[in-house]
Amino acid sequence: MIPHRSTAQPLSSLSANDTARFSEIFDRYADTASDGAKCMSSAAFAKATVPSAVLSESKKALYASFFAVADKTSRGLLTKEDFIEFQSLLRRHDAAFRLPFRAAAGSKDSLDTNNLSRIAGGDKASTDYIKSKATVAFPAFSQLIDSARTEHIRAAFAKADTQGRGAVPVDRILAVAREFAPLDTDSIISHRLALLADSPDSSLVGYPTLLALVSLLSNPVKVRQAIDAIAANTHSISQDDFASATPLLSPLEVSILFTLASGETSAETATLASLDEFVDACHKSLVPLAVANDKKQVLQDEPSGHHAKKERSIMMEVAFQGYNFAVGAIAGGIGAAVVYPIDLVKTRMQNQRVAVVGEMMYKNSIDCFRKVIRNEGILGLYRGLGPQLVGVAPEKAIKLTVNDFVRARLTNKKTGEIQLTSELLSGAVAGASQVVFTNPLEIVKIRLQIQGELLKETAGQAAPIVRRGAVTIIKELGLLGLYKGASACLLRDVPFSAIYFSCYSHLKKDVFHEDERRLSIVDLLLAGAIAGMPAAYLTTPADVIKTRLQVVAKKGETTYAGLVDAARKIYKEEGFKAFFKGGAARVLRSSPQFGTTLMCYELIHRMVPFPGDEHIVPADSRRMEQRSDLSSQAALFYAGNALQILHDANYKFGRFNAQTSS
Repeated sequence: MIPHRSTAQPLSSLSANDTARFSEIFDRYADTASDGAKCMSSAAFAKATVPSAVLSESKKALYASFFAVADKTSRGLLTKEDFIEFQSLLRRHDAAFRLPFRAAAGSKDSLDTNNLSRIAGGDKASTDYIKSKATVAFPAFSQLIDSARTEHIRAAFAKADTQGRGAVPVDRILAVAREFAPLDTDSIISHRLALLADSPDSSLVGYPTLLALVSLLSNPVKVRQAIDAIAANTHSISQDDFASATPLLSPLEVSILFTLASGETSAETATLASLDEFVDACHKSLVPLAVANDKKQVLQDEPSGHHAKKERSIMMEVAFQGYNFAVGAIAGGIGAAVVYPIDLVKTRMQNQRVAVVGEMMYKNSIDCFRKVIRNEGILGLYRGLGPQLVGVAPEKAIKLTVNDFVRARLTNKKTGEIQLTSELLSGAVAGASQVVFTNPLEIVKIRLQIQGELLKETAGQAAPIVRRGAVTIIKELGLLGLYKGASACLLRDVPFSAIYFSCYSHLKKDVFHEDERRLSIVDLLLAGAIAGMPAAYLTTPADVIKTRLQVVAKKGETTYAGLVDAARKIYKEEGFKAFFKGGAARVLRSSPQFGTTLMCYELIHRMVPFPGDEHIVPADSRRMEQRSDLSSQAALFYAGNALQILHDANYKFGRFNAQTSS
């Protein structure tokens, strides 16, 4: 039973975005009155509201009754406030019943039952109930009109079922369904109705299938909600998972949905894209034809679609790049702090030589981790973090900013697509640009990280090594010393960034399906972390060489004259495996670091967008608008069905007489 509510109760409010959207629609179709104010006529109202699936002129004429509902002053014209309030009425949970009730009852709280019994058709119980009452209130009316609609569906099916088999030929099912559900004749849904036949060898569709089909198409917002609930983090959905996860649809409705969406009879699975296509077809049949055409024209006038961005002035572009730099600095600092202990272990493992006097200090990365804590305390794991945070901010900032900058210039402005070679080039340029910050940062950080080992080794000697700070190390190195090993740093950072940013982009697009939905925090973290794995491991040899060049060799250790000399001596003395020393630790460090960094980078862009920038997530914004349209326009279509039932019963309306012909 639907709870009774007074027709005078306040209407549900619209969001600011919806209010602006309907205000724009009103301005587009409204006429200018003699006093200069914009007003909407009945014809303009029909253009802006009647679902495109309603093709019959007689049925379109019935929607004039809804104009009368919106026209509270009965002057034959609507103000913008009237139109927006009508749209607000459509958002009510009971709009499908409230609208025909208002159209029939006018300002009264009940309906006269004169001639109302005819709506029940062959439903004797409903007929007897109506005849026993002088009037019916809204709650009873809503249930009666819903029952009458079901009875009319049964009667229409029976008329088409000339053989009395409880099934009708496929070629007739479209005509029957279109009487009660919004369905375009040229939609993918209409073209696939033959798949609903009772069996592959049959050309008949049974009555239960028709009922489920009409129910499914009459309230497509249920499908939209179900898809959003079950498919938030998936690409392909099984019918069993979909059915068990949502009570919104019956088992037969789910079966029909998967069949029509996938284009396969009794399909067990469907992709998110195919389900979205089904909902898009429903949406197209519900949106007013004039509004849909205008929206299509707008998209054609903007060839780059949602990829299009307004051109910025030179000053705004400089400000935007500065904004990106700041966001990158914050994100980079967070990422570096999270994984710094792993980085310290990686550095000490890479610096450990085989051909050195005495025993090896660390057996493996875990042993190194334990000994650092035992010998230097927990704070030992963060030795050198200060300079790291100071240096990592500009390092990560320039890498992320340059990648975004170059990538934007190499992206096709019309399609929003970018070639793989361009992606690799963008990443490579970003990697090269960061070396100006990376090399000084790395050499100071490494010497601070190795310092703990030296302090332990010389603790009992006559002249033990004194702990030095970052400033002292910088003074000792000098400007040229800060760039020692820069060639190895380039050899590591250029391919790393080329691999990383390309993998990250394709993971978001091809694995997590960024184009179809807004990625969650977990999605962003996983994409960044997974992309860091191949990038980190494949560039480990360059990182090993860079570390050996930048560390001060202890007594008895091999010294290196340069990049080629270091590579040759490492291979000769320690073998090929030495080039991948610390590779696992490097992956463990780089993977979560870049996952955290890129996640924070994108989240900050979302939460604090650049002023005036088009910060739009196409899939999310489209779905939010689509869900609103599906709900309100489906209610309007259902209300139109109800009016048709009342009209066919020759019911005398309270505020007007429906002068239409069938």
